[in-house]
Amino acid sequence: MANAISFFINNIMNNIILALQNGDATSDDSEADQQTEFMHEDNTIWSAVYNADKIAIDHFIDADPDLINKRGTFGECPIHVLFRRGTDAHFDIARDLILRFPTIVTQTYYNSKYHGENILHIAIVQRNPAIVEWLLSNDHLEPYRQQLLTARTTGSSFKIGGISYYGEVPLGFACCTNQWDIVEILLKYGADMDVTDSNGNTILHMLVICNLPKIYAKFKARWIEQQIIHNGEKRTDSKLTELPELWNRLNKDGLTPLTLAADLGQAEMLSWLLEERKRTLWSFGNISCAVHPLNQLDIDFYQDNKERSLSVLEIMIKKNNAELINPIIVSLIDKKWRSFAYRIFVRRFFIIFLYLLVFLVTTTLRETRSEKTASELDEKTGITNGKRCSIFDQFLYSVGHIIVIIGAALRSAYEINEMRRLGFRNYWKITESTFLGNCLISSFCFCIFTCEILHLFEMQQYETQLLAFTSLIGWGRMLIFIMPFQFTGPFVIMIYKMLFNDVLRFFIIYIIFLAGFAQSFCILFNGYGLQGYMSSIKLCFLGLLGDFDLDYYIGGEYPLTSVILLIFYVVLITILLLNLLIAMMGDTYANVKRSAQKLCDKYIYALLI
Repeated sequence: MANAISFFINNIMNNIILALQNGDATSDDSEADQQTEFMHEDNTIWSAVYNADKIAIDHFIDADPDLINKRGTFGECPIHVLFRRGTDAHFDIARDLILRFPTIVTQTYYNSKYHGENILHIAIVQRNPAIVEWLLSNDHLEPYRQQLLTARTTGSSFKIGGISYYGEVPLGFACCTNQWDIVEILLKYGADMDVTDSNGNTILHMLVICNLPKIYAKFKARWIEQQIIHNGEKRTDSKLTELPELWNRLNKDGLTPLTLAADLGQAEMLSWLLEERKRTLWSFGNISCAVHPLNQLDIDFYQDNKERSLSVLEIMIKKNNAELINPIIVSLIDKKWRSFAYRIFVRRFFIIFLYLLVFLVTTTLRETRSEKTASELDEKTGITNGKRCSIFDQFLYSVGHIIVIIGAALRSAYEINEMRRLGFRNYWKITESTFLGNCLISSFCFCIFTCEILHLFEMQQYETQLLAFTSLIGWGRMLIFIMPFQFTGPFVIMIYKMLFNDVLRFFIIYIIFLAGFAQSFCILFNGYGLQGYMSSIKLCFLGLLGDFDLDYYIGGEYPLTSVILLIFYVVLITILLLNLLIAMMGDTYANVKRSAQKLCDKYIYALLI
């Protein structure tokens, strides 16, 4: 009785674990319950297999040989259950069955979650190199060896991002589970080192995903060794001659193993890969000279009409991950900055600064409609008010106005070309400094052309108001040029993060309270219509700034309720929310200051990418 209870509990636990690993709890629990019933039900092939009862198994199969192909609730065959149980007794029975029915080694799961898994996959996961060696070395199984080695797990549990993503093929399973001894066995019997999964990931891609640098180094060295042997044999296989090195191959996302590490945000793996790529030219004591390849790390030269993969630096900017910056990347940025980027940066700064000065001159010399009317009256009456523009001022304004229009047109053409090259979505996906710069430039050019259209239709009132905002946007662009410097950059970054993180969150929460309290005061003070509600909003906003008249609330029709709501508003908004905003800003300041150097290095490249 005790053994029966223990058997039943073990079955339930095993199947619940198997069900939870798939992520579909409702469906898997039902299948697990069914499998549990099969396993503990007496006088069935499943109970005999589960208990490693060789006599019972032989009895069932002798009576009905087709039972060897029977399927369970998870799409498994009896041979799969024997391998999953994984004890010596189960493996002994599995060997006997395989020798009697060799074709069963090709059986795979039919369930949608485990589809394609065969006994070689299971043996690798069970970490049993002896049984792996036996499956591949047995002469009776030689006709099925290649089928075993190339079988792919296509079920949902084995897809990329799943809990059992091991690269689909047995070689990927062995590498991703950190079993180099089994890798050697698979390679000995002809496993393909160039194999890729359904996402185009090579074994090196998979090892980056699994964060296994030691296996990565061994596999790469073995691949190079294999290529040397093949070249020595003068093989002319087009697959070997056309494909690039394994570590330079792209998956379907256009990523190499190195750029994949950056894309996944694996800082340690990225640093290891960068160190692994370096070549030492010479060393003298503790001093050494090493070179680092720039391919994949920085932007390669390419033709505009050809697509290219992103570099590590571009991915770092795209992902906005300052943790990926390491000494190698910092050294690269510093050298590029000192060698040529600084000159480009300074030239851009002076061009934009001079352009804004010209824009400033045109706005100060610009005649409004009222001034033009006054000038016409002066001409008629002969009386001057001293505000008329001289001919030189008019000429200066005309030239400056033309320069502003031409500059906005050229910049617009450049930005449109960038949108076309990068794609509209990618153009706006760039984060922080580059995104802010793109927004400011696009907004400035749009406003300049809009002002011209308003001027053409003589809508001077709207033109003047829009021009005021345009001036602020134009000079705001200059903040981008002080970002790369340690002296001013962190403070600009702080302002950016505070505005778009802290203040934005505060504003969203405050709007909710503002709408509620404004409605409450509108009801208490008998506000009428939209005008009354807007008046209440104005009072609440002034209360946020501490500018409220207590006598006004006491003099209302419901003074006690009005004063209570006012006190509640002051405590909740002025004291609580404002102090929370200050605390969030303090945290932002501390975080930016702590990583100031990394952020400045990142923004230097973001400005020049």
